[in-house]
Amino acid sequence: MKLAGPGALVYSLITIYLQPVAAALVNRTIDDQFGDSVTGLLPVYSPAKGVWDNQTCMGCAIKPNVARAFMGTYSAATYNPGLTSMGITMQFSGTAIYVFFILANNQGDGITTVTQANFSVDGGSPVPFLHMPNLSTTTLQYNSLVFSRTNLSNGDHRLDITTTGSTNIYVNFDYAVYT
Repeated sequence: MKLAGPGALVYSLITIYLQPVAAALVNRTIDDQFGDSVTGLLPVYSPAKGVWDNQTCMGCAIKPNVARAFMGTYSAATYNPGLTSMGITMQFSGTAIYVFFILANNQGDGITTVTQANFSVDGGSPVPFLHMPNLSTTTLQYNSLVFSRTNLSNGDHRLDITTTGSTNIYVNFDYAVYT
């Protein structure tokens, strides 16, 4: 059967414009200091002043190698019970998120190296993470995946990372990847 006239034009336009479309998932990053690689949104740290420090800290006991940190930066703090809580909040749009810390092992007597945090997406139930340092090594662990959540609805989300408790806790946020 041969199409002619307006029917042929409509058929041609439909076949041109209704080609199968494939969507590719794309990874984006949220750096601790430079923020979201697409939106520019920065992570929000609490408390905002006096607790969080970065790679320029001269008096910090734990000094990760910036050449091994994502984009040469990191944000670290030592929680103490007098703070009540400390945390990081970030916004992202996608279906999955992966969070990476720099974890410390034995850094000497009196230096806090235990990392403990709770992760909550969109106000959901917190997911705990705990790193107990290996006392037989002083090596830091870079690019350590400490939390992931997949199969989220495709849209805007909020991730809250919080630390509370009755002991000192070391937290070193390097970056997050979302899809």
